Amino acid sequence: MRCSNLIKNLLVIALAASAIPAAASAKPNGYPGENARFKSSDPAVIEQQKADRQKRIERRKQRRQERQRARQERRDSRSN
Repeated sequence: MRCSNLIKNLLVIALAASAIPAAASAKPNGYPGENARFKSSDPAVIEQQKADRQKRIERRKQRRQERQRARQERRDSRSN
């Protein structure tokens, strides 16, 4: 009798685990360390990540140009 109850319980647990949506049971890809990042297969999420990356690249370029401009101004003001 205990064996049949155990089998029933395992079957219920297996069915419950298989009923969980894939997004809820998804695990991060790669090394599960501190710097690991979840890689989504959703096209909308991928596009948003690419857009965010482009924004960061543009901001970095702008900051670099501002620093170059400030250095150039300091050099020009010394020569005067």
